Amino acid sequence: MTSNPKQHLNPLSMIYFLFRHLLDWVILIALVFGPAMRFLVRHHISPLLGFGGIILLIIAIVFVRYLCFTFEIADDMLTINSGIFIKKHTHIPYGRIQTIQRSQWFFLKPFHLEKLQIETAGHDDHSPEAVLPIVPERVREAIEQRRVSHHANPNSDLESTIKSTQANSKPIPTYLINPHDLNVFALTSLGIFPLMGVLLAIYGKIQDVIPQRIINSITSEIVQQSILMIVIIALLIIIISIIGTFLTIVQRYYKFTLTNESGQLKTYQGLFQRNSVTIPVNRIQAIRIKQNIIRQWCKLSTIQALSASSAGDKEKSNDLMIIPVIKTAKAFSSLAPFISWAPADFSQLTTLPKRDFWYFIRNALLFGLVPVAICLYFFKAWGLLSLPIFIIAFFQGWYSASNTGWKISGDQLIMQNGHWFTRSQFVIPRKNVQSFGIHQSIWMTRTNLAHVRVNVRHGNSNEEVELRYLPLSAAQEIFNWLKIRK
Repeated sequence: MTSNPKQHLNPLSMIYFLFRHLLDWVILIALVFGPAMRFLVRHHISPLLGFGGIILLIIAIVFVRYLCFTFEIADDMLTINSGIFIKKHTHIPYGRIQTIQRSQWFFLKPFHLEKLQIETAGHDDHSPEAVLPIVPERVREAIEQRRVSHHANPNSDLESTIKSTQANSKPIPTYLINPHDLNVFALTSLGIFPLMGVLLAIYGKIQDVIPQRIINSITSEIVQQSILMIVIIALLIIIISIIGTFLTIVQRYYKFTLTNESGQLKTYQGLFQRNSVTIPVNRIQAIRIKQNIIRQWCKLSTIQALSASSAGDKEKSNDLMIIPVIKTAKAFSSLAPFISWAPADFSQLTTLPKRDFWYFIRNALLFGLVPVAICLYFFKAWGLLSLPIFIIAFFQGWYSASNTGWKISGDQLIMQNGHWFTRSQFVIPRKNVQSFGIHQSIWMTRTNLAHVRVNVRHGNSNEEVELRYLPLSAAQEIFNWLKIRK
């Protein structure tokens, strides 16, 4: 181990510390403001002077915290020192690093600064093992270089590993999102429906603050031109929702890039904030191919990875995006350079016989009965407007049944199901299955049907993939295949 000098964060990190503990500062000011003001008034001191003193105290604490936060990049581990009154020293061997996530706001790019989050195998469920708020890009490069060196040959020194890697370098597999595909991907998102709900809620709140006389005037106007006004309002909400969803998705996956270098998958994306995740390929537990019903018609798919880490999109249950959008026919062939065990192509799955579709439709109708009953009870005749829910429920049940499929392909189990008009196909290597089982209720015994549930590690918890109402013989075949451990 060579001696490395302690390094400080970039001075801009003091802004990070200030806003990260903003709630603490607000509570502190709230607690001391009253007694401090009484003390200042009693001693004829200007309140502005006291308020300025509090601000200076906060700045001093942030500055001291910045001075006490240092890190060292040694050949065998990363060391992070922090704490003012209680010193904390975090030692992270490079071999224990699972993922490195970086984020870089557009205003930090000219200064080549970024935020790093480092996750290890034993990190806390809700936060990474270490966070370097604002550091130069060379810090990440140095850490990644040493991590790759350790995984390549733990017993060799860094310099010899770098020379060996350069000598045997091969073209790096790279995927760059097609702008046209990204636009289609954004336009076919079902995210407009939640956004429409938010806009309707905002519209309801606006009505609450508008004076009643104005509402009455508008209502009388709507009565005269009711159909036209309703159509205009509905169209405005739909258009705003589509534009909002489109812009959100485009800026999130702007210039999305995927590479595979030395067994490390790296994604890079974002317009205003460039985000990057680096994760070893061997941490990927399964692959998910997703299509909502619109993208099924457009023959587009999204490829995600279920990994044994919390790297990925926090808004989507830590799913690591591999390829945001691609033609379905090219999905697996495009994935092959990045994940070697993925199937070469889509294959025909075994599906349910149509006579078993009834069980899915029945469950969906029973689920839809709850909101319909509530609407009828509270809104009486107006509650009849909720009856179309049964139509939606019927088609949702049919959709789920028709998209249920399975296949054993080599050493992978392929499981496909449909929920909320979205089809998900999972490719799960047998060695990555954590647990599995067959479940059969007493009513299913006479029909010779069963549910199959397979669990794989996902983030710091579990992903359960379930196929419902399979023929018992098919469920038993999957169960027996999974029992064979290699």
